[in-house]
Amino acid sequence: MTSKKNLATTTPASAAARRRRVIGMVTGIAVAAALTATAVPAMAQSQDSQKAPSEQSAQHYLSPLQVTSAYYASYNGDLAAGFNRYISKDLVLHGFNGPERRADWIKGDLNIKAGLKGFKMTVLDQIVEGDKVVTRWSFEGVHTGTVFGIPASGRDVTLSGISIDRVIHGQSVEHWSEGNFGRFLDELRGEDASGSATPSAE
Repeated sequence: MTSKKNLATTTPASAAARRRRVIGMVTGIAVAAALTATAVPAMAQSQDSQKAPSEQSAQHYLSPLQVTSAYYASYNGDLAAGFNRYISKDLVLHGFNGPERRADWIKGDLNIKAGLKGFKMTVLDQIVEGDKVVTRWSFEGVHTGTVFGIPASGRDVTLSGISIDRVIHGQSVEHWSEGNFGRFLDELRGEDASGSATPSAE
C-alpha cells in the first residue's frame, strides 16, 4: 500500500519536472537557433564589407594598352580631356630634351594641334611589356597657325616619334619620348637639312 501511494504521489511531480526540463531544452534550442540566424547574416555582411574595398580597388582600371590607345586617340578629338584622364598629375616626364614639366607637355601639344589645319595623329605600332607600352606614332597637318612662335607658312609638316608610357592604375605615371623634333621645326620654318629655305606649299 505504501509503495503504491508513493508511486501515485510522486509520478505527477516527476512528469511535471520532466515537462519543465523538456520545455527548457526546447526554449534553449529555439533561442540558440534565433541567435545563429541573426549572427550568420551579420557575419556575412561584415565579411562582404571587408572585401568590398579591396575588390573595388582591383577593378575598373583600364589595361596599359587600353590607356595608351585611348590617350593617343584623344589627339584626334578632345586632347585636353584625354590628357587629364590618362596622364597622372604626378607624372615623371622624359621629353625630347630631357625631363620636362607635365604642364609644358600638354601646352606644347595643344599649340601644335591648334596651328596645324587638318591635324591627324596616327598610331603605327604599339608593343606591351608588363606595365609599359611602346607607341610608334606620327602626326601631320598644314601649318596655318603660329607654332612655337613660328608664323604660319602653309606648308605640309609631319612629326614622328616613339614614346614609352608606364601605366599604373589606369594612368601613365612615367613617359619617355624620342622623335625628329628638330626636323619638324625645320619644316615649320621652311628649312631643309642644310639650313636653306624651301618653297612654301601652294
